[in-house]
Amino acid sequence: KPAKRLSTDSTNSHEGATAGEISALEEAFRKFAVHGDTRATGKEMHGKNWSKLCKDCHVIDGKNVTTTDVDIVFSKIKGKSCRTITFDQFKEALQELAKKRFKGKSEEEALQEMYKLIEGKGPVISGVT
Repeated sequence: KPAKRLSTDSTNSHEGATAGEISALEEAFRKFAVHGDTRATGKEMHGKNWSKLCKDCHVIDGKNVTTTDVDIVFSKIKGKSCRTITFDQFKEALQELAKKRFKGKSEEEALQEMYKLIEGKGPVISGVT
């Protein structure tokens, strides 16, 4: 098993992030969760914003992961009566998609690649005049 690579520019805060500091991943989750919804708290994400995150962060590549895959994973992860997912469910959903998106890699590597795509990103506002 390859040793975990420690880089100086990004501290790996996926494991054990304290309440005071939120990871770049969670920050991206919150930005997308409140996008376009004035009442959103940033704790839960709607399917529409989940799709937007996947498009804007290039999780959807058109070959391995399509918009349909993204919708299916969302439906599978969320609760039966819920219309939103929490941050923990969001991480689960990313795990599901990482397997499809980065087929040749190990589960851990695929997940790290997936996090890299999303970390620190916010919603892209396009076509607004």
